[in-house]
Order: sequence, then C-alpha cells, then structure tokens
Amino acid sequence: MEARTLTREERARRRKSSWATLFFVLGCSFCLAPLACGSGGSSDNQLDSALSGIGHFTPIHLDTVALSRAVQAGQPVELPFQRHGGDIIDRQLHLTLRNLRSADLTEFVLKDGDAGSGSSLPLPPPATYQGVVEGEPVGVGAFTITDAAVEGSMLVFPDGWSFIEPLEPELRLRGVDPAMRQKLLKTYNHIVYNALDSRGSVVLRDDIFAHTPPGVPAEPQPPTPLVMSIVADGDAALFRAYPLDSVMPFWLKQETLLNAVDWLYNCIEPAANGNNAYASCGNDFDGGSNSFQARLRIDRLEVWTTGGPDSASREELLLQSIAQTHQAMPPCCGPPHTAGRSNLVHFFSGRDLREGPGVAAGIGGLDYYGDLCSADDIEDVLCHHAVSQLVPGREFRGTALFQQLIVAHEIGHNNGAAEQPLGMGVCWLFGTQCGGNLMGSLGFTGESKYLYTADDARSVIGPLLAARLGGTASNP
Repeated sequence: MEARTLTREERARRRKSSWATLFFVLGCSFCLAPLACGSGGSSDNQLDSALSGIGHFTPIHLDTVALSRAVQAGQPVELPFQRHGGDIIDRQLHLTLRNLRSADLTEFVLKDGDAGSGSSLPLPPPATYQGVVEGEPVGVGAFTITDAAVEGSMLVFPDGWSFIEPLEPELRLRGVDPAMRQKLLKTYNHIVYNALDSRGSVVLRDDIFAHTPPGVPAEPQPPTPLVMSIVADGDAALFRAYPLDSVMPFWLKQETLLNAVDWLYNCIEPAANGNNAYASCGNDFDGGSNSFQARLRIDRLEVWTTGGPDSASREELLLQSIAQTHQAMPPCCGPPHTAGRSNLVHFFSGRDLREGPGVAAGIGGLDYYGDLCSADDIEDVLCHHAVSQLVPGREFRGTALFQQLIVAHEIGHNNGAAEQPLGMGVCWLFGTQCGGNLMGSLGFTGESKYLYTADDARSVIGPLLAARLGGTASNP
C-alpha cells in the first residue's frame, strides 16, 4: 500500500485539462476535481494494518460530488488506474448511464420476516455506468458513481484490470473501530488496486449438483437480443453489512455488482450501439466471437431486515432462499413485497458462509420453475436461485474484485456452465494477460479473468440463453 502525492508538473497538467473540459462544456459551473491523495504518515500504517488481507492498494480521496455531476451531464471524467505493481495513472473515461432497472422498479423492498410484513422506500435515480476508457491505449469501464461513492473497474490494454471501491465499508467490515474509521476517512475515501496485486485466493468447491442443463439445443444459435431478468435478494446480515446509511447501501451494492454482470453478458462493439456506446469487445471478451449476449434487467432490489434465510451453511442458505423467496409462492411478505417472476434470483449474503462463498441451485437452472426447485435432497435441486457471499471471511477477501468473480461464477452455473476441475485458462486484452476462467474449480486468485471459456460461451451458455429467454418460464 502506498499514498501518492502529485508532482508540480502533474498538478499543472491536470489544471490545464480541467479548464479545457470546463470551456468545452457550455454552461458547466464546475471543473472536474483531480484525484487528491493523502500525504502519508501514521494513517497509512493504520490502513495497511486494517486492510492487510487485500494485498497492494493505494488509498485515495475522490471528489465524488463533482464526478457524479459530471457523468450525469455527459462529461468525460478522470479516474485513477493502478497498474500492476502500484504505479497510478489517470485515465479519462466517457461513461454512459446504463439503467438496468425494469420500468416499474422505483422502490427497494425491506422484508421484516419476524413481523411477516414488508415496506418499500423510493430508489434514487440509477447511477450505474458503462463506457470507454479514452486515449491510447483504449479500454472499457463499468462503474457506479454517486455523490458519496465510486465503485467499479477499468480494463485497459496492456495494464490490466484496475478497481476502485469505497473505503468506508472495507474498514467497517474488517472491524476497525468507529473512532479510527472516522480519522482515516477524513483523509481517504476510496482505494484503488490492480487485480494482479490482490492477495490470496478463494476456494470454491461448489459443484455439488450433477445436473446437465435440460432442454439445451445441441448446436449454438445465432445471437439474438435477449433480456435476462433478475431479482436481487439478501439476508439480514447483508442489511447490517451494507446499511441504509452507508455510502454503499445494500441495494446499491446489489445494483453495482449486477452492472458488472451485465457488462460481461452484454458486451458489444460501440459502433453497434451508437446511442449507448458503453463497451469495446474486439478482444473476444465474451469467450469467443459474440457467442452470447443478453442484457440484464433488475426486477427487484430487496433484503430481509429480520428473520428470513439465516444459515451460515451455503447449501442450507440456498434452500432457505428458494423456500422463502421462491417466486411461485413466497410466504413473506405479501404483495407487492414479494419477488416477481424473473429468470433468476440471486441471494447476496452478509455472512461468512461455510463450505465456500457461493453456490447455485444446479447447473442450468435459468428460468426453471419445475418440481426440482423443491427437491428433498440438495443434490437433486435445480432452480433459478444462487447465493454469493459479499463480506470478508475465512476464505473470502470481500473486495469488489472477488465479489464480481463469485457472482458471475454462480450465475454461470445458473446458465449451464459446469465447474472445470482443471481450471482451463483464458486470455484477454488481445492475448496479453492470461489466467484462470470464471468456472475453474480451484478458485479465484488475482490472476483470474472475468471470462468464460470459448467452449462454454459457444456450446453451453449461448444456446441456453437463446432457449430460455425467448419465451415463458420452462418446466422440463
């Protein structure tokens, strides 16, 4: 970990860049604030101790209000990019709003399982963006940017995958006492790190279901515009881990991670989507030659505040999620506080789960509502549900990098991809960076890539998406 102080030349360059942006955008009453880093000292040592499990990172201070106003106005913004090894450069992004919400998603839902009732609160406007990292070399980015927080990542050739996320949840979830948190947050509000500098690994061991996807065509079908709808749910532990007064409340964390999943599943060339040029995928980002494409739509953002699924066993938590939030007949909390009928339900947990940080209800449960959703033996279960842990624990680092990997891995199971014991390798950024794919059963490290293999993309996920998302829910 290191803090960074700007040189005189950097400050002069940034002032020039900011004024150029100011004059370019008519009517703009502010200029983009440059990255402001702390000057080092004892706070760095305290941060290093508090976040020792993350790996190499740099604490930073971002002017989140200015950034939020800029992206809302359609202006380019500058964000720090950390190269492998620690060097930080500023990259300019042009981000476009990527509203993942269904037309009637205007509130998030709080479910009181003890009282058997629910309540709803208005959602602020969407703040999920995807876009192009400009300049040479080019790249892509997916971010949530609000007045209080920035979270997301940039993928830039040849420097790799760099993350930014808020500091406040990381300190709180790692047990830093309130007085120390307040002191540190006066200087820093975010951290930035490269995926290759992340410490440790995540053990998965979640291929406990032996199903093959039912009803999958033998041959891949041509890409068609598809929508994969999803309900985001969570346990009471998630509500405590990401409370409403956090810079990243539970619903915003859910929406942020699902924005990354949409980036993975709907990555197309900007020229093909001129009104919303949010990605650049000429590097076989999707595992091979536009083999699948499905836009993600969020139907529900909800959480249990009390009661509800409460097991620390991932398998039991999965069964509780299916039983208590299953869309066919949920016991809590009455319309309109129940999940609608969607293709997927993803359950985000704030618990340190036993047996591993995630699990899916069978291989190929996308949009499946059949009898196997309520099978007696867990190894027979097939359903449209999956569970992912979000908080740091014994085997899970709990950073945005590993959160994205586990959620995309479990949704990959929902969409037919099986565990790969040998952990087949994949490459991105035009073959410059290679590592394990999303479905490798040996787990994740900082070298893992946000990719399915070409074979999974062409032969399994793409055909299943085409078969299941073209009509009504299936009951094979």
